[in-house]
Parts: sequence; C-alpha cells; structure tokens
Amino acid sequence: MPIRQNASKRLVPVLLAALAVGVCGFQAPPPNRTPAPAMPVPPLSVVSATLKVPGDEIVRMLNERTRSQLARIDNQQVNCFIQKCQLDLAAVRTGDITGHAAGAGMVLNLPFALHAHLDVSSKFLGNGGDATAQGQLSATTQLSLTPEWHVDSHTEGDVRLSNAKLRIGPLNMSVAQLWNGTEDKLSSSIFRMIDKRISAAFKLHGQVEHLWHKLHQPIKVGKDPESWLVLSPERLRITLLSTADDALVISLAAEVRGHVVVGQHPAVAETLPKLPAPQVLDAPSNRFEVAVPVTLSFADAARLAMQHLKKKPLRAGKVQVRIDKLQILPSGQDLVVAAQFCIPQAWDFTHLLDSCGQVYLRGAPQFDTKTGTIRISNVHYDIATENLMLRMMRALAGNELGKGLEQNLVFDESKQISKLKTDIAAALAKPQGRGIALTGKIDSFGEPKVSWTKDGLLALLTAKGTLTAKLNMKGL
Repeated sequence: MPIRQNASKRLVPVLLAALAVGVCGFQAPPPNRTPAPAMPVPPLSVVSATLKVPGDEIVRMLNERTRSQLARIDNQQVNCFIQKCQLDLAAVRTGDITGHAAGAGMVLNLPFALHAHLDVSSKFLGNGGDATAQGQLSATTQLSLTPEWHVDSHTEGDVRLSNAKLRIGPLNMSVAQLWNGTEDKLSSSIFRMIDKRISAAFKLHGQVEHLWHKLHQPIKVGKDPESWLVLSPERLRITLLSTADDALVISLAAEVRGHVVVGQHPAVAETLPKLPAPQVLDAPSNRFEVAVPVTLSFADAARLAMQHLKKKPLRAGKVQVRIDKLQILPSGQDLVVAAQFCIPQAWDFTHLLDSCGQVYLRGAPQFDTKTGTIRISNVHYDIATENLMLRMMRALAGNELGKGLEQNLVFDESKQISKLKTDIAAALAKPQGRGIALTGKIDSFGEPKVSWTKDGLLALLTAKGTLTAKLNMKGL
C-alpha cells in the first residue's frame, strides 16, 4: 500500500545512502524482550449433581433383604423364683416394614412376634413353658457421610409388646418382662441389621468416584476444528442430607476450572488424583463459566501478513519496499514485529545491489468486536534497536512503514469464534457420557478479551450458563 511521499530533496541523499550500503546490509541489534504473559487462569465454576433416593425405595429394599428372623437369644440365664432358668427368645418379622423419609434419615415401623421359651428343671415348677407376644418396633435412622464417601447409618427406637404371659407351674411371667431383661441384646441386634442394610444400599462412594474420574476426561465439543472441554476439577463439596417429597436428598458440587482446548485430544494423566474427602457445601448451585480461547500462532499470523504484503507490496514514496521476512515475537508488555526488508534499485535487474536490512517495531494486539478481528495496532519503531538502516527508513518514510505494516497485521477470527460458540452450546445441550451424564446450557458469551502467550495471539471468551451431572442411584 502507498506510503506518504517525502520531499524530493530529502529522497535523493537517502537513496544514495541506500545504494552505498546495499551490498553489505545492516542488522539491528536484538530487541529487549521480557517473558510473555501466562495463559489466564480459568474462572472457578461448579458442576452440580443432586442425588434423590425415595423413601419407599429404601423401605422396599429393607423388606427384600431382611430375613424373617430379626434377632435371637439362646440359653440366657434368668431368675425363676428360687432358681435359675434358661431363656430362649426369637424376634420374627410378621409383616412388611413401613416408613418414610424424615430429617436426615428414615422413620421406620416393624411388626414382629417375640417367641419365648423357658427351660427349668424343678419338681415345683415343671419343665418350663412357651409364650408368644406381638410387638411393634418404632425406629428412627439418622444418616451421615464419612470422609471416605460412605453413608453411615445409626438407628435408635423403642418397642411395644402385647401383654402375653408365660406360665410355669404356679408362676405367671410376662413376656414383656423377659424382653426388658434382654432388650439391649435384642433391639441392638435389630438396629444393627437395619444399619447394615441401609449403609450397604447407598453406593455413594462408587458414584462419586465415577463422577470424579469423568470430570478429568476431556469432552469433545467441536469437530472442525476439533475442540475439547477440559474441566480440571479441584475439589468436591456436599450438603447435609435433607428430605424433600419423601425422598432423601444430597446435593453434590464439583469445583472446576473449565476451559476449551482447540486441537487434538488433550493428554490425560495415566494416574488421576485420588478422590478427595468431601467438603461442606452450604447451598447447591450449578453456575458455570468456561474459558473459550481463540488462538492464532505467531507463525500463522506472520504467514497471513506476508500473503497480504506479496499481493500488495509497500511503497516509500516512489520506491518500493520489499518485505522478505516477517516475524512476530512475544514480549511482556507488547509484541515485537521483526521485518527483514529490501529497497531495490530500479535500474538493477539483478537485485544484487538491493539495500537490505532489518528493523524491529513494536505494537499491541486489540480486538474489534464489530468485525471479529484481532489486529496489532500502534506499530512503531523500536528506538532501542536503531541502526543505519532504521535511520534511513525513518528518513525515507517517516512513521509510514509502521502504519503500512499495521494495515497488514489484521486477522479475521469471526468465523472461528462464531463456530466455537455454536458447537459448544450444541454439544453441552446433549447429555455427555454414559452412566453419569453431563448436561449444560450456555446462556451467554462475554466479549472476547485479547492477549497473547509465548505461542501466539489469544482472544478469550467466557461462556456462562449451567452444567449439571446426573448420577444414577438405582440399585437399592
């Protein structure tokens, strides 16, 4: 593209100087560069999962897995008037267990019969006797979570017995009295049975471990180009057990730093981090933000700029400036544009006397939201690397070289941004994975923020919405 023409009296000595140095060429000293900015840390987000276990499923499980005989005591010594007797007691279920979810556990009712048999060897009392009393056990089971992601069950309750009598010769003994003397052994046995069944039924550890592993696997969210959602989970939080609509409810939240990787399948560590202990979650949430990068390597950016320059070379007044090589180099505060250029002599068809050299310029990337382009703007000479060739170019073209280059350092990323938005929203709307399904909804994309890394230019979008994990707790 044309560069503003200088006064003819200024151009002649400059061209003579160019001719004088043409055979030799001049290289500028390397520019001062500091480390490029690091990749921005993705925002902390939450992937939530709500586990609901209906109370009737727990009751059904208890009925299926509870044997008829609940507890038994054999050969228990008891006082029978003037001597010791041997007591056998057996608690046998006589009907279905009933109950419902309440608080952080279950309220249960269990009907049973208490069979009592008393052995005695006495000429006064005979050989003993038998009796059966009808009972009703009312219990409350409280559930809690251990640091190892197991559900701990603790059951307490009381028993009501009918007024059955056991006759031994002239003696009438109440079955309820016999129960009271052995209640700790009998009731604790029944409570342990309930606790064992309920604790074993909640396969929470396996479900959470499956989720933890799932969150470490990249999720494909785009085909052309390939793009992957990497969640990078950091910790797991969980609410206390509660009850809603006769169901036990646990809300689980995984804190992740989601970001999209464009390119081949991201590497996954062979050994994943161990499942962390649960931390307290005050309230369930499924807010989600994911960092979506649109990247352009410096090599590709320079190649695109060179394509533009070959189609329409720069001119300094009436003299053409040929850019032979262009590099974009990262630095901490800006970018360095290294331009290898030549000023050909019109009468030298061999180009042996071209005046060639290298200059360094500096600029900063900007993003144009209207056009979806990344541009390197405010391109100006790096005065710290000034040499003869730079002084010659400044005399020849002033600041127009930087302005001319700037017009070619414009990169259209609008199609890639639009496609990434569409692909990510569509992919997350469909359940991702088997067993544990991740489903998301993108509500909005923020305006891209431009930056750069050691590898290339970066336009970073933030997608906001929700992401939910669905865990299957069937199997009770």
